[in-house]
Amino acid sequence: MLKIVLTGPESSGKTTLAQELAAAFCAPWTPEFARFYLSALGEPYQHAHLPIMARGQAVWETWYAQKSSNLLVCDTDWTVIRVWEAYRFPREPQYVQVPDFRFYPVFYFLCAPDFPWAPDPLRENPDDRPFLFKMYESLLRVNDLPFAVLSGSREKRFAQACLTIQELLRSLPIS
Repeated sequence: MLKIVLTGPESSGKTTLAQELAAAFCAPWTPEFARFYLSALGEPYQHAHLPIMARGQAVWETWYAQKSSNLLVCDTDWTVIRVWEAYRFPREPQYVQVPDFRFYPVFYFLCAPDFPWAPDPLRENPDDRPFLFKMYESLLRVNDLPFAVLSGSREKRFAQACLTIQELLRSLPIS
């Protein structure tokens, strides 16, 4: 199975693109667990909530992965939690651990913040998106994770992502 993850700053088109890619490849997509968790929380989140969100995302990914044999599209993953942990709680110990990727190939699409900011009750940072983008890019590089940056129009991003996914699927061993 190939796991495709959309990551990047808020309001950079991750959810829309994840849904479009999943539909194009007839693959399941994993929604962002943190959105559901925070919507139900009923209070501002604290540092201690981050590991819960990371575990919830991992459980959802496992569950949705059972619906496919070759491709899973994820609207974010642990990278979002890790960046928010470092950005929002820089004085706290880092809880979120890097998952073990030996069991399946993972490829990241890092979405550039070149879309206009779209307000949302859960979004926090319209002004720091370029800085946060650099944090995501650094996290992917430090952990030696394969990724491509997606920028430009929704259509351009979709086309680039589709070509990349097709190439990655062709390179997977046939089981």
